Amino acid sequence: MNNLELSPSPFELQKRGILMELGSAKREILDLTVSSPMQGGIAFDISKDLLYLAENPEWQNNAPNARGQIYAREAVAKYHNCDVESVWITASSSESYLTLFKLLCEKGDCILTPSPGYPLLETLAGIADLHCHPYFLKQNEKSWQIDFDSFCSVPENAKILLLIAPHNPTGHSPSKQEWESILAFCEERNLALIIDEVFGAYKYEECFPLNCSAKVPIFRLDGLSKSLGLAHIKVGWIRTEGNFKDFDALEYILDASLNCSYLSQALCARALPKAKAFQEKLMQRLTANREIIFNSALNCIPAQGGWYQSIYFDGSNDEELCLRLLKEHGILTHPGFLFDFPEGYLVISLLQRENVVKEFVKSVC
Repeated sequence: MNNLELSPSPFELQKRGILMELGSAKREILDLTVSSPMQGGIAFDISKDLLYLAENPEWQNNAPNARGQIYAREAVAKYHNCDVESVWITASSSESYLTLFKLLCEKGDCILTPSPGYPLLETLAGIADLHCHPYFLKQNEKSWQIDFDSFCSVPENAKILLLIAPHNPTGHSPSKQEWESILAFCEERNLALIIDEVFGAYKYEECFPLNCSAKVPIFRLDGLSKSLGLAHIKVGWIRTEGNFKDFDALEYILDASLNCSYLSQALCARALPKAKAFQEKLMQRLTANREIIFNSALNCIPAQGGWYQSIYFDGSNDEELCLRLLKEHGILTHPGFLFDFPEGYLVISLLQRENVVKEFVKSVC
């Protein structure tokens, strides 16, 4: 972990100072960095499921299983309409990543990650003693696209290509042509493909389905954190596809991790069949906030999916703009540099209530 920077950045220290000043003055903070639907007032109620499990405790009686309890795996298989034997339960998407890093890489190997991108990926790679090498997303007037020219510099020790679809934070989802090019590149370079689909239930437009019979190992990630807004329940899963055959090694690693609790898995089995109603309610919030953004004069490329929207402010320094919005208006946003955007970008969450997004638009327009 020697390559990890664990100290707060100067920006983070300034932000904390302003938040303390606002708190001391008892000023309201409009938080557009929220990452949980609960923080936006939309929660999936698990109280009835907890009561049912308390009154019907037979879920506790199964033997440990590194793949996950069968009732949780069956619920995931039904949710995704896939074979139950392809499902592997983990305690989170982060654990899914680390499990696959251990499975597919050796110390010092490289994984290919999208840029702009979510900073957690580099942290997880560092914990696993791996290196990240970026491939880039570029923009035109209407969309984000994968810059396949950036694949030319891929190191020889690259073992994994990581695709996030929909992408966080741009909202990009691959087109049919992009998907075929990704598969061809992975086959050519003998790379495993990890597809992070945690935002897959939240798409604003029709996206090309990432389904096919591939000649490379494919691992799809999802979990309760995004599908039901239940990050605190701690259930994620991996679905294996393509020509992956090393099931014994994957099972060995997951067995060493001890998996998540039976209670969490039982809650997953109870809650996941009810995901559609929750997702429809959340999509109403996300869609309403997108309309507020795109009916304004703000400069942004519409996200194709996900919970976040990136917005470009020409000629602005994103750190200074972010801190000014917080100090003068009590509005908290993400500066684009956190995601390796070029200068001038802010990233906001679309999970917040509509009045908060309207106040943001009013403050910056």
